[in-house]
Amino acid sequence: MWAKIILLTLVMSSALGATGLPYGKMRTVNITNNLGANIELNVHCKSKNDDLGQQQLPYKDFWYFKFRPNFWGTTRFYCFMNWEQISHWFDIYVDERDNLECIVCQWSIQAKGPCRFNCTSHNYDICFPWNP
Repeated sequence: MWAKIILLTLVMSSALGATGLPYGKMRTVNITNNLGANIELNVHCKSKNDDLGQQQLPYKDFWYFKFRPNFWGTTRFYCFMNWEQISHWFDIYVDERDNLECIVCQWSIQAKGPCRFNCTSHNYDICFPWNP
């Protein structure tokens, strides 16, 4: 009986993978410091299950991380960002917002807020406010 359940589980997971569903495909989040010359960006990203640690990004430098979204569509990574005397945080990856929009989610961090790269316009023009 258990062998049949395991076999059925393997067949179902293989079938789901073959459909090209976005869940389970590796994602990359790329964060670039575009705050201005001589302004260092400190970034600390986390999810419910992972703490990616603090990163220090000089102007125009970038940092990225990779992950696989969960099957339930609830994957979320948020980042605390600070520079000089300013602190903000933002949900850098929200499955329901980003899953179908980007495999590589490229973010430009600016003082007014984070802007995601738009593959149609080839600009960082999908901008969001900082979280309250």
